[in-house]
Amino acid sequence: MGQSILFSILPPAAREIGITPFQISTIFATSASLWVFVSPWWGRRSDVWGRRPVILVGLLGYALSMALLATTITIGRARLLPAMLVYPLMVGARSLFALLGSGTGPASQAYVADRTTIVERARGVAFMNAAVGLGETIGPGLGAALAALALTVPIYFSAALAVASAGAIWGLLPEDGPPVRHGAGPRARLRVRDPRVVPFLVVGAALQAVRATTVITLALFLQDTLGLSVKETAQRAGIGFVTLAVAGLFAQLVLIQRLRPSSRSMLQAGVPLMWLAFVLLAVGHGLVVVLLALAALGVGIGLVRPGSAAGASVSVEPEEQGGVAGILGGVSVVGNVFGPMLGTTLYQLTPVAPYLLNAALMSGIVLFVFQNPRVRSLRA
Repeated sequence: MGQSILFSILPPAAREIGITPFQISTIFATSASLWVFVSPWWGRRSDVWGRRPVILVGLLGYALSMALLATTITIGRARLLPAMLVYPLMVGARSLFALLGSGTGPASQAYVADRTTIVERARGVAFMNAAVGLGETIGPGLGAALAALALTVPIYFSAALAVASAGAIWGLLPEDGPPVRHGAGPRARLRVRDPRVVPFLVVGAALQAVRATTVITLALFLQDTLGLSVKETAQRAGIGFVTLAVAGLFAQLVLIQRLRPSSRSMLQAGVPLMWLAFVLLAVGHGLVVVLLALAALGVGIGLVRPGSAAGASVSVEPEEQGGVAGILGGVSVVGNVFGPMLGTTLYQLTPVAPYLLNAALMSGIVLFVFQNPRVRSLRA
């Protein structure tokens, strides 16, 4: 929830301070780049220290990052420091989120893996992703309401919520001890190129790339293809984002929980749906077609994300769960960094270019998930 709030507040606040759009993008890009390397390290640490300590470090680090960022924005808007000094402070505050906050995701996913069977794994991961999706859905609305008090109030609220969550984790989350016992002997470090997990890393990175490209270009696409005003664009884009989020929640909270598909089934059903969504966006016309495409994309992402995470999880040993979750989280961020950069560049050629690229990429992923031996060997 805090991330979706920040995405709507930081860009206009930074522009008011005097920070350029390119500099704004580097604030997020720097954090994402650090995340790629730090997230796997935290995942491995959770295999040794235990899941709860790493989750707590991540939550408190995130809270500190958000509080520092809100304070920096306040200082910049009050003109207490020039923009040339505020900008590196923003980069530093956001980087702190990557350095510390990147531990929460892999440790949480590994905690679920520790306490679920192979059959239950996908359902547990889907619940986690549904919580993320719910936060992304309600975050912008809550942020808008709190921003009526002051622009940085929503960011401080996110920091306070993270501290409260850490308190709840400390008091309520049971854990018997670290998965890797001291004296058990050293294990080889799980690598990105490990053949057991490479297929799921490929799918995860592709998913994040096409999703991020869609999110960053959707409002512009609606405005340019439907001939909308700025106000109409905001309204239609809001409907589109809600459709995408609700469809994802439906897949994770209804389809997966009731049908209990295998990881292989989720990948082989979700990826074609994502391909169909981008074909509709590229060749279709009108708001109704766009909403149908976003609904298909939401269901597809809602199936593929937990399917790839659960597939990677069941492919490694119990004491490697933190490592694989960290690697999956780190590699997925690569898509968030490069997808939007390439997508916005192609958009300058024609509005449908990013979606044609996404459709082509998902065509390759469709063949991949049906032909790859590792995916096909996942047990039902």
